[in-house]
Amino acid sequence: MILSSTIIEHLVQHCHDDTSMRSVVIPKGVDALFASCENGQRKPSSHTLLQVTREAAQESTHVSVVLDGLDECTQRSELMDMLETVAGWQLNNLHLLITSRKERDIDGSLEGYVKEDDTVCLQRHVVDQDIQRYVQHRLRIDKGLAKWNKDAAIRQEIETTMMRGTHGMFRWVVCQLNTLAKRLNRAMLRESLATLPQTLDQRYERILSAISEEYSEYAMRILQWLTSSARPLSVEEIAEVVAIDVARDPAFNRDELLEDPLEALDICSSLVTVTKNEADGRSGPAPQIIALAHYSIPEYLVSDRIKQGSAKQYSMREAECHNATTRGSLKYLI
Repeated sequence: MILSSTIIEHLVQHCHDDTSMRSVVIPKGVDALFASCENGQRKPSSHTLLQVTREAAQESTHVSVVLDGLDECTQRSELMDMLETVAGWQLNNLHLLITSRKERDIDGSLEGYVKEDDTVCLQRHVVDQDIQRYVQHRLRIDKGLAKWNKDAAIRQEIETTMMRGTHGMFRWVVCQLNTLAKRLNRAMLRESLATLPQTLDQRYERILSAISEEYSEYAMRILQWLTSSARPLSVEEIAEVVAIDVARDPAFNRDELLEDPLEALDICSSLVTVTKNEADGRSGPAPQIIALAHYSIPEYLVSDRIKQGSAKQYSMREAECHNATTRGSLKYLI
């Protein structure tokens, strides 16, 4: 039901009339469906959701739906069937933008109704120009990288090395630039450029291995909680997560609280990022949330690949993460 719910939410929030003014009118079918399901207490069937979605789409002038990370869906088979149904409607006003890593079952399902001309492979030269613009932009505005932008030869050396190794991997470039921003002189810069890891796995292994032994336990707790959390965690919550060790009694040690919650960024380096939770709904400034910087990070942490390298101490299993966070939550409350 993920796709239909997404489409309905999009229709409610982003329906446009002929003058491109946003409409706040909820389609009648959506209202009726909500009421028939005891005001949201009961889930409607997938068939009913799709039916209402089609009616709502037909009432709108223009509908665009973005479905990001198709390969990450846990109900993939059902979702692929829904997408095929939506494509079969052939509504001229309904447009779908789908992103996914290349996987056989997804390719096999989409090839029946998505033309080759309508697909873009993000690991091809077509994205290199965008990546190059990003590199140039970072060199101009990033405080850590701006020092290298003063010398045209150094700037070109960085840009050329980045573009030679990217292979369409935007995240790889982000990680490398983050490292170069910390280099103090040209000798250190050139050493980094000459020894850049070739894959994201190698990059993550290098970041994890560089975490100070003094902070390694704290880093493990942060990564476990972020890998298994069912909702975004605020920076204040992460500051307390660091102080929870389920192996001891009491589990929570107030003296281990981070005095500055944002120091979680220093502990875990570029593996985590802080954003504002604009969807929180509370009045006042949007709370800051901390999250893993990319979906490939938790995937690497729970994979067998991490066990083969120098970062194997950070290897984790999903079940163990959920167990640790559940026990940690209960012991914290007690």
